[in-house]
Amino acid sequence: MLFKLSINNAKRSIKDYLIYIVTITIAFSLMFSFNLISNSKDIIDLADMMKNFRIAMIFVSLIVCFVLGFLINYMIKFIFKKRSKEFGLYLLLGISKKDISLMFILENLILGFISLVLSFFVGILLSTIISSIILNIFNAPYIVKLPTDYLIPFLLSLGYFLLIYFVVLLLTKRRIKRLKIHDLLYLNNFNEKNKLTKNKSIISFIISLILVIGGLLIFNNEFKGVGIEPDTLLVMLSIIMLIVGIYLFISSFANFLLSFVLKHKSLKYTKDNLFVIRQFNAKVKTMKKSLGTLSLLITLTLVSLTFSLMFNEIFDIQIDMSAPYDVTVIDDEENFDKYINHIKKEYEIEEVFTYHEYFNDVNYVNDNLSYDYKGWRGTDTYLRLSDYNKLLELKGRDPITLKPNQYYIHSSSSVYNGIIDIKNKLKTIKIGDKSLKLKGVTDTYYTSSWSYGNGFVIVVPDDVINSLKSESDTLVVDTKEETKEELNNELINILNKDICETDPETGTTYCYASANVFVKGYYMAMNKSVMTIMDFTLFYLAFIFTVVTGTIIAVQSINDAITYKKYYDTLNKLGLSKRTILKTVRKQLLVYFLFPVILPFIINFSISTSLNHIFAPFLASNTSYLSFIFLSSGLFLIIYLIYYLVSYFSFKRCLEY
Repeated sequence: MLFKLSINNAKRSIKDYLIYIVTITIAFSLMFSFNLISNSKDIIDLADMMKNFRIAMIFVSLIVCFVLGFLINYMIKFIFKKRSKEFGLYLLLGISKKDISLMFILENLILGFISLVLSFFVGILLSTIISSIILNIFNAPYIVKLPTDYLIPFLLSLGYFLLIYFVVLLLTKRRIKRLKIHDLLYLNNFNEKNKLTKNKSIISFIISLILVIGGLLIFNNEFKGVGIEPDTLLVMLSIIMLIVGIYLFISSFANFLLSFVLKHKSLKYTKDNLFVIRQFNAKVKTMKKSLGTLSLLITLTLVSLTFSLMFNEIFDIQIDMSAPYDVTVIDDEENFDKYINHIKKEYEIEEVFTYHEYFNDVNYVNDNLSYDYKGWRGTDTYLRLSDYNKLLELKGRDPITLKPNQYYIHSSSSVYNGIIDIKNKLKTIKIGDKSLKLKGVTDTYYTSSWSYGNGFVIVVPDDVINSLKSESDTLVVDTKEETKEELNNELINILNKDICETDPETGTTYCYASANVFVKGYYMAMNKSVMTIMDFTLFYLAFIFTVVTGTIIAVQSINDAITYKKYYDTLNKLGLSKRTILKTVRKQLLVYFLFPVILPFIINFSISTSLNHIFAPFLASNTSYLSFIFLSSGLFLIIYLIYYLVSYFSFKRCLEY
């Protein structure tokens, strides 16, 4: 009897809360698809770093479990509250509280299992699509095929599902157990208590602004630039201030806005402003804690999306900066034939170029740079003009010219400002018996492989170089084919024999080979791996956060249409046309949807601006981050807009307009 009743109630819930069921299905589909991908041999074997994809997915899935748990718990409480009178009548009819609890738990388990089963089919389809995207990123061939290893992903997804529902339904059972018949009959009339008076609301609103602004200022102060270590405690303090500020802002803003409108007659009596604001204020009072949590989720969504886009460009630039040529090896020149012969076994060599780095007795740049800009090398690195121009040519850049009495500095973006600060001290330098004047400083197209351990190189005329001391020899090889990750380790094994040192006191052997080999294929694989793991995990989280937020607001809005239908019917009888009422509905929903978004957009902009102080040297320009903010905001708003439209048309259908 109870099981049959549970099935009938579950059917009714699917119809009434379809958007919730769809969201849960999509969320579990993504979870299952990413479990499939992270356990796929084709994906894991793309690069050594991709083995971390599985660990990242487990960690992210636990976060998603927590967020889905919040959504499911919220919706179960919401559904229970809407049906509380029904359950109260069951008690009056003699059905035990234990049976009612069991029936309600069965209903939700049925809904959950329907979503889970559907998610397995949708997840398989999503996994093939996402796998093709990942393989395309690595330029790997892809044949459309279904995943073969289902066991581990299936068990993981089932485990996450059972964990979420076990915790949520246990809480639900305890909640039902505490309620009495009177509580059930009047539970739907109960709202969150508003403990804030008019004056307290204004004070809380001001405090929320102080906390948010203060938190953002502290955060900004801790991220001043590259090489400056932020204070962990202060960063944590700023985050706590932002979280508290968000909740206070959400709980106090509606009252503050209402007070402001009531004081200004021009706003108060303009069109439907008073009706919309009062409806908005009443809604915020009933779910301010939930809206605070949603606002926090939106903040995490926007920050995650912005970071993901920002890191993409950093990785692209880092490849060109770390490995501009197919192969670069720093070793003694007499050993270069070993590397060339090994490369010839697997690749067709198009060009080989060798050059030397030099140092002077006086370090004009390093000795004057502030600590924040210094590298570990400690000596100025010099290149002869002809070698420098050849390196530029290999990168497809135009050569430079120097007069016999000139020199030039090519710097990385991270050191550029430090060199500009001491530019007056570098107007003239002396090499041997020659004085050279500074022609200019640039940070365009710099690569760290020119001077590993420094952030700059000094370019001088060829004839001047004879007065300098040779420091290291470098081999550059360009191949016809794209180099692979494995070549890096193979060349390091050759280099190890020549570059290892043994400490005479401890007997410990130190090898520095990895710092002397730069294979583009290795950096491409590593950066693509990190980019893939970071992108997909952050987009995964951002999508889940967005749909959870949209679902809760949409369900609440649809419920308002049912609850307050009589108000709109009254407005229609008083002479307002259905077209005018629908315009008011659109305005009301827009205010409701935008309210939890306002603060997250401001926080995301501020945090991204602060972090740009560190990332700017690795981006195309100092303002690149602005495009990432707009793009992340756009991606979020597209999904958010879908939920707004669903809410509006559902609202319209409930009003029967």
